[in-house]
Amino acid sequence: MSQVEVIVDMALRPDQAPRISLNKLCEFMTASIPRQRRIVRDQKFPPDYLRTYYREAQEAVASCIASELDNVSAVERQIDILNQQAPDTVGTQRRIASNVDALETFLDMLDQINLQGAVPELGANDAPKLRVRNVDISVRPEIILRMENRNGPVVGAMKVHFPKTNPLDERSAGYASAILQEWTRVYLPDDGSASGPLCCVLDIGSQCFYEGVRATRQRMRDIEDACATIAALWPTIQQSG
Repeated sequence: MSQVEVIVDMALRPDQAPRISLNKLCEFMTASIPRQRRIVRDQKFPPDYLRTYYREAQEAVASCIASELDNVSAVERQIDILNQQAPDTVGTQRRIASNVDALETFLDMLDQINLQGAVPELGANDAPKLRVRNVDISVRPEIILRMENRNGPVVGAMKVHFPKTNPLDERSAGYASAILQEWTRVYLPDDGSASGPLCCVLDIGSQCFYEGVRATRQRMRDIEDACATIAALWPTIQQSG
């Protein structure tokens, strides 16, 4: 057995199973080697503050999109609620400010969001993970999109990305779209054919809405290579390293 095979085998133990969120995987794809190690460390040993950093913004944005962008009041109401809070720590104050900023940015982006006539609904919080090269990818699309075209029913999924510190670009959003399409093919086969254009990304950090890509073969090869790297790195990452 080669060294890589040994490392991957170690990574498959239940207490060491490699995992990564879709958003962080897309960042990993284009990051420097030191940044890649930091991403893997944060996925293996996630700081408590990162687990639900954009929870309020995510819930309000998803609710608005699921209403076909009609329920803007849900976003405005959440902004008011957050602005009325009196956080007792600097960290909480920053988190609340980041959520307010994300929600206000979303309101400025409403005209960019193209649902292409599809019917949106909220994605499940406990959506199943997509396994690629022994790495469990937490895809968790905020929105599922369904529509009919001339060939029958089609389905897609939308991912929302919030952080301004590591915004997506066209390349990383393309990887996200490819993963969304694969997830849709695996877990929603009875809902229709996976639609590339409907597997889209709303990146609040860069204030861009990226429609889904059609070409995914090479992108999925790149993603498989990245996941193989993550699986190999996983057992070498220590909490203090």
